[in-house]
Amino acid sequence: MHKRVVLFLSFLLFLFTPGFSAASEKAIVKIASVRQKGEEIHFALSSSKPFIFGSNQYVLYIGSKEFTRLEQTNEEDKRTISFVISKAEYRTLKEGAKMYLSYGRVEDMDIEKHSRQSLKCWKLGTFSRKLLKK
Repeated sequence: MHKRVVLFLSFLLFLFTPGFSAASEKAIVKIASVRQKGEEIHFALSSSKPFIFGSNQYVLYIGSKEFTRLEQTNEEDKRTISFVISKAEYRTLKEGAKMYLSYGRVEDMDIEKHSRQSLKCWKLGTFSRKLLKK
């Protein structure tokens, strides 16, 4: 009987402890802003959880193009990153192209499928020049 009570209480503790259930939930990542700064376009992305800064890199996919140059906008705010794209590269982007963010490159796989299966790949919507705020 004592073992059952301990097991039951452990189970309740697991269910109602905030860190356990949230660990497997996918972060919500959105485009916060797209702004021009001189000859560069900055795609700022925000996340409901801190971005991971470590051994791998984030990749922004817009259509068939990949972008990896990013800046952390505020050292203490790990929930915002900004990808930097040249104006020339920005001009080549296709209106309506699908946009994704992944932690690490997605190679030889359908990124749409990957974004549904992975906790570290997000669909960001479709590209539009209307996103740019000067």
